[in-house]
Amino acid sequence: MNDVDTEKIANLICQVAATEIMPRFNNLRQADIREKKPGDLVTAADEAAEEALTRLLQEYLPGSLVVGEEAVSKDPAMLGRLKKREPVWIIDPVDGTSNFAKGNPQFGVYVALVQGGVTRYAWAYDPPGDRMALAAQGAGARLNGRRITVTIPPGDMKQLVGQCDGAPAAHFDSVRPLFRELVKSGCCLHDYMNFLTGRADFVAHVDWTTPWDHAAPDLIAREAGAWVALDNGRPYDPSQCRRAFMMAAPGKMWWDRLQPIFYPLHVA
Repeated sequence: MNDVDTEKIANLICQVAATEIMPRFNNLRQADIREKKPGDLVTAADEAAEEALTRLLQEYLPGSLVVGEEAVSKDPAMLGRLKKREPVWIIDPVDGTSNFAKGNPQFGVYVALVQGGVTRYAWAYDPPGDRMALAAQGAGARLNGRRITVTIPPGDMKQLVGQCDGAPAAHFDSVRPLFRELVKSGCCLHDYMNFLTGRADFVAHVDWTTPWDHAAPDLIAREAGAWVALDNGRPYDPSQCRRAFMMAAPGKMWWDRLQPIFYPLHVA
């Protein structure tokens, strides 16, 4: 696979957000929203954005494959593409669909490019905030063109702010007193944006690790200097879609301190 023009892909993502997502924000009809399964929404914006991104990304990289969240919901066998030799685009057209459908601006777009079971490139776009985070393997992470590095907090756990998801907010009540604040945004992308910009000190997800939710932020966070791992310290594998604990922390020392607290909350 040749080098990818990260800025060109970022512009394509912004273009799709401007034409397919933002015009529908706070402008959805009831017919534009449905359940894929109980509690799991999809909107006309999700479907239109995924269709547009699929076409544009494959035009940019002929011969590449696509694994999109909405396509997989209709045909789970498409996940098998992640084990093929060809480069594969992973798309989450609207991360935080429930927020989007309610008029909550905490949503975004994820795109990752994977080959050989390794995430090579990643993009995370927050359309309402016009924030684009991106990374290339081995080349660092940037936010709106500026290099970003996660902040290492002081040693007092009681001062930490965490982003938590994968379960209802009450699921984390037993450990909440150990921290300054635990926040559930309802959007993986905003969890990681807060982490990357210093508004949060770690991200803990305790349920499914789907490629469209986790491949992009895993690479971006690691390229920004974070320690990201599953369960008992194994690296994230973008070809897997299963229940697993995943956490991003500002270094291995903090990951090792936080893991015994959050891993028992994992929804097995």
